[in-house]
Amino acid sequence: MSLRARLTLTVLLLLAGGLVGVPLATWGVTKDVTAERGRVQLDTAARVVTPMLAAGTSLSDVSRDAPAGTMLRAVGAAGGAPSFFEVRERDGTVAETLAYDGAPKLPAKMPAELFPPPGGVRYGGDKSGGKGPPLADGGAWHLRASWLPDGRLLLVGVRTREMDSLVGRLTGVQSAITMLALVVLAVIAFRAIRRVLRPLDAIAAEAGAIGRAAAADGGEAAEALRRRVEPADERSEAGRLGLALNAMLGRIEAAFREREASEERLRRFVADASHELRTPVAAIRGYAELFRRGAASRPDDLAKTMSRIESEATRMGVLVDELLLLARLDQGRPLQRDPIEPGALAAEAVAAARAVDPGRPLTLSVTPVVVLGDAMRLRQVLDNLLANVRGHTPPGTPASVRVAVEGDTVVIEVADEGPGLTPEQRARVFERFYRADPGRSRDRGGAGLGLAIVAAVAAAHGGEATVRSEPGRGAAFTIRLPKAPTPAPVPTFSI
Repeated sequence: MSLRARLTLTVLLLLAGGLVGVPLATWGVTKDVTAERGRVQLDTAARVVTPMLAAGTSLSDVSRDAPAGTMLRAVGAAGGAPSFFEVRERDGTVAETLAYDGAPKLPAKMPAELFPPPGGVRYGGDKSGGKGPPLADGGAWHLRASWLPDGRLLLVGVRTREMDSLVGRLTGVQSAITMLALVVLAVIAFRAIRRVLRPLDAIAAEAGAIGRAAAADGGEAAEALRRRVEPADERSEAGRLGLALNAMLGRIEAAFREREASEERLRRFVADASHELRTPVAAIRGYAELFRRGAASRPDDLAKTMSRIESEATRMGVLVDELLLLARLDQGRPLQRDPIEPGALAAEAVAAARAVDPGRPLTLSVTPVVVLGDAMRLRQVLDNLLANVRGHTPPGTPASVRVAVEGDTVVIEVADEGPGLTPEQRARVFERFYRADPGRSRDRGGAGLGLAIVAAVAAAHGGEATVRSEPGRGAAFTIRLPKAPTPAPVPTFSI
């Protein structure tokens, strides 16, 4: 069953319960009121007749001679007042009867269990709710039994025809009104619920269309994920659902784009890795072919060929080692975690860089601090950054290495005054196999993995690698690592 049907049925049941409850309550109250009215009429008639009977007047004399008799006959015949009077002896037998509008069928001798209590009154009859005898003509009566001063029993009765008619008419009118109101309210409720749920229908239809389109392959799926539902008033539940669905679609779209980008990076990575490996393999095969064709008989050519084979094999080994390192970091394998002082690593890396490139001004600024990490990998990060400076700046370009503390973060920065990077280069500089200058990098043997390793090692230490650069204003590569949580002795070192 749909939500609309369930809501409509629930509303109809509640309305029906309320609308039926009102007539039932009214019917019950009306019955009580009419019964009470009958008792009042019986009490009034008994108070009028009792003194007359106590004075020795018979019921026939009351009807024939007393002024009250004229009133009793007229009103009693119309059914609006007591129209039945009967006097019975102490044993319950009939002594005298006066009836203007028929009489109830009573036993010739009233059983003692129907007698009123001494000095009291007993009400009976089908419509009074009390215990009463069967009726003579199928009509309904209110009956009252009380003792006369002389010990006889006085019965007074009034027909309930008028009161029953009033209750019947009231019940019929209220039933008709209830049914009509229920039908009208059902139509109103159905339309109101349909209007309230219309935004949900629109959201469901749009979400279904998006889902069907997204199940397709190619550009249709990407186009479908860019679609959004039109949310209703955000203050309503349907509006908030639409906003939440749009937010979810946005996250799905972002994940889809990230997956596509990841697949594209993987394809490019595989292609670049294949290309980089194919180059030294092809060189080794070429030199081996040269050796086979006679270089072995020429000592000078043999030495040169073996040297080239060794060089290409070394280059291929470095590339394979870098790829394996990146693969391990991608798998989230834990690195060694020891208290180390990055300033000491920076000093060692700067010293090695000065030995390789003595003509380059290189300054070092260190703030003593301790981090938890893998000393070999962090040293590799510094070596890669300094190698990047040598490979992408003119000879003699000044560079600097800085180790500082910013709050709970350790900052390692390698900056140069070289040509800098364009915005496009900055966005891709940490990608694998990316070269800002492919030709020059290939000549110098770089595979475009150095900065990718820098970023991966920083991330494995819970940090990050960033770059600040503008064309013509140099570049500054920054590694941010969390500081060690507990103080540790800071080792001393010399530069």
